[in-house]
Amino acid sequence: MAQALIFDVGGVLAHDVWENLLLDKKKGVASKFNLDVKEVRKVAKSLWAEYAHRPLNIKDDWEVLEREYWDSFIRHFQLSEPADYFINLTEKFIRPVPGMLELLERLHSRGVRLAICSNNTEFWFNRQTHKLNLGRFFQPGNIILSSRVGASKSSPDYEMFKTVISALNMDKSDCIFVDDRQETVTHGVEFGITGIIFPSHSEQGALYLEALLRRMNVL
Repeated sequence: MAQALIFDVGGVLAHDVWENLLLDKKKGVASKFNLDVKEVRKVAKSLWAEYAHRPLNIKDDWEVLEREYWDSFIRHFQLSEPADYFINLTEKFIRPVPGMLELLERLHSRGVRLAICSNNTEFWFNRQTHKLNLGRFFQPGNIILSSRVGASKSSPDYEMFKTVISALNMDKSDCIFVDDRQETVTHGVEFGITGIIFPSHSEQGALYLEALLRRMNVL
């Protein structure tokens, strides 16, 4: 029986900030400012590559990095709105995936060890943590982010998976990794962790995951 569950954040525990904030057809930044979607995606990917692998240093905090991120975006598109406008807009897109916080509560109460392994920026993760109160379930040492490791989950050297297994101090065969991207789950399986693809497109994703975990005798 698996003794630990390792979760992605965006698309699994919380709605994906990056995709929805920038590209939502009704409320996203591209739509609000009538920006070219391809250009928004290109710029956003460039910024993501920088900030999703950039840790905090002694002189920075996550709010400083967040303002830098949006200042770069604003300059590129020559927008007049300040960084605070986009930061406030971000809050509207940070919300839990239905049923997942309740599932975490049940897992936590059963004594299942929980960890996070997420390609994430320091600022969006901090906002997600605060809004969803993820600190109830995840010990700080079991939170593994690409910004802190300096590599993503797709890295051929498996740095993030190695780091999360080391943090849990468990054999990888005793862990289950839950992510909404097939290629990431496949990479985790290649490393040796049992993987579950979370159906982020469905409102019933939490029920699906719970059913699988019951069949696997985790719940």
